[in-house]
Amino acid sequence: MASRRLSLWLRLISARVIRGLTPLLRKLMDILKACSNRMREVMAMAGAETGLLAISLIVHRRLHFMERALWLVVVLASVITALIISNVQLGRYFTSPTVISVDRDYRGWNGSLPAVTLCYYDHIDSFKANEYIQEVWNVSIIDEDYFYFMDFLYAVVNATAGNYAELVKFAEDERFDSIDLYEMITRVDRPFEQVISSFDANFDVHVQMVMTERGSCYAINSPMSTVLSGQPVAYELMPQPLSCQYGKQQCYIRMDLYESTGVLDVHSPFEVSASEANIVALHKSDEITASFKVLETVASKNLRQLSVAQRKCVFNNEETSNLKIYSKSLCLARCRAVMALEMCNCVPFFYPYVEGPSCNPAGFECLLDFKWPIWALHICKCPSTCTEIEYTMQTVKKSSWGVKNNEEVVSSETATSSFRWDLIPPKVRLRRDVVYSFEDLVVSFGGVLALFVGVSVMGLVEMGHVIIYNLLLDLFTFVSWLSAQLKHCYQKGNRKSVANRIHHHVLKNHHQLEEEQQRLSLADTAELPPFDYVN
Repeated sequence: MASRRLSLWLRLISARVIRGLTPLLRKLMDILKACSNRMREVMAMAGAETGLLAISLIVHRRLHFMERALWLVVVLASVITALIISNVQLGRYFTSPTVISVDRDYRGWNGSLPAVTLCYYDHIDSFKANEYIQEVWNVSIIDEDYFYFMDFLYAVVNATAGNYAELVKFAEDERFDSIDLYEMITRVDRPFEQVISSFDANFDVHVQMVMTERGSCYAINSPMSTVLSGQPVAYELMPQPLSCQYGKQQCYIRMDLYESTGVLDVHSPFEVSASEANIVALHKSDEITASFKVLETVASKNLRQLSVAQRKCVFNNEETSNLKIYSKSLCLARCRAVMALEMCNCVPFFYPYVEGPSCNPAGFECLLDFKWPIWALHICKCPSTCTEIEYTMQTVKKSSWGVKNNEEVVSSETATSSFRWDLIPPKVRLRRDVVYSFEDLVVSFGGVLALFVGVSVMGLVEMGHVIIYNLLLDLFTFVSWLSAQLKHCYQKGNRKSVANRIHHHVLKNHHQLEEEQQRLSLADTAELPPFDYVN
């Protein structure tokens, strides 16, 4: 009996709810229908404004439903195809907008001569070394520890990034912990006392002492090596390398060495000594003439408009990888220095341009335990430079004078060696250029829209104008209607409140009048003469 009453109550409640919601649902349906009609009207206006007949046909009520659905499918397929092709073109612009082509107009080319980094076999100046030991440790040649400190000097100046094991022997000696190894090398290193000459007698070939991963060396005709000094330098203020016009003159540089031997590394003037590709050993009484083929890569001016990720290369005067002047070899060297700093909290003295505490012998022992930099060679990756010059040794002519019939050197004190390097005029070079610029991207977008959608940029603007204008018009109409409704409700509420106040005022006056009448009746009663009782 109770369940039947509950079900009956539920039916009554649901019926009342349905009767209450029916007007709301009808109003909602009317609103949706009005919105649908308005949307059809706006789309028809947009199609008529832009000349796209397909949009007008989609919302045309007199056409069959299947025909309108067919036009809708065609429009959607065209828009999706246009978006896919545009996305492909956009990906091409961001990933591979450049091309490397071959340039053969060699008659008017100017080229830079190679740079040479000279590293002596015997770095130490004995007189300077004696002074340094006497000044720093107060040890003279007659003391027992003199040769111990001299061994330390030789271990430091002969150390390279690939071989510094001799320094580990001094890791336990606290007397070397506070020694600035880079400053020590600059004080005991042999000076550059060679003669440089070239085909251009008026050009002063730049020579500078630099600290490389091979130790202390001298860079000749190498502007990029100025960065290795650790002093801030602007790219615009860097000395320019010796250059010449191919085909019109013989391009060469000659270096004469007196009582000196060493290793020569021939590389680009806009790179630093880093590879083993063009290593030449120069001994006493050697006279070497080397000819180099050059393959140059130049860049067009509009290549700078692209980002580094797009062109996949960096210009020398761009600041990247915390280097204000960029080269690939500098970037790789700095990467190895940063890894040494992260592992052992010190920077080897090969990298004076990298900030951080300098490594003492104990720091080199830590680096040896980590087998630095063998594994770092495979981890460090740097982008190439947009302009490159690669030299390949083509011919080498070596002769030795002062040696006769495989006998001893006749006069070792006056033995002189020389090295001359020149260029073979190239017939081809590579050029980096933009094959797909931003203008090409815009043109491709316009072609895709015109082919698949049949609309131009002006048509899109007109369509957007029609849609936005009608949307704002409808929004303004809705706001006006809502404001009118609120105003009506407000006025209706004010009228009710005024009527209530009037009714309250009337009732209040009525009560006051009744009270006054009562007071008057009492006063009249009080003024009547007393009754005379008659017996």
